[in-house]
Amino acid sequence: MQGEKLILYADDTNVFVIDRSQEALKTKLSLVMKQLEIWFLKNDLIINSTKTVAMSFHLCCSKLAFKPHILIQNKEIKYKTEVKFFGLCITENLGWQTHIRFLCHSSSKTFFILKSVKKTLSSPILWNIYSV
Repeated sequence: MQGEKLILYADDTNVFVIDRSQEALKTKLSLVMKQLEIWFLKNDLIINSTKTVAMSFHLCCSKLAFKPHILIQNKEIKYKTEVKFFGLCITENLGWQTHIRFLCHSSSKTFFILKSVKKTLSSPILWNIYSV
């Protein structure tokens, strides 16, 4: 199929469906979801509908994103404005602010832990932790 891309990684499946026309996109989404249901069934895989989300990517901030109704196994897939993908925080407008906030928060926690144990651990141990 043209305009679709399937990415499998461990127990995650990501599907990218692209089209310029909203009607064509709705048709493609419906077809892809039916094909996924069949594929999951044939391969004895279970879809965790509570973890299944959709995202509609768009670059223009003033334009509302097109979010067609998506069903899998008769359950509606909810849209999210941001998701984590291979450790990156991806937003629907493909901005970096959310990921930068995540990195700052994460490095802040690490810095606090290192500062807290600085007086109890020797310098060589701290350097080993830092270089990992």
